[in-house]
Amino acid sequence: QLNTTRRYVLAFLEHLDSAGITLRQGDARKLRQQRG
Repeated sequence: QLNTTRRYVLAFLEHLDSAGITLRQGDARKLRQQRG
């Protein structure tokens, strides 16, 4: 449990999307495959 508000969690998730760590698919997010 993160003990924070939805506002901050959504901003963090959007940051992960823009950094390429997660991929948003509709209302769900998935971890991207690591390149290597």
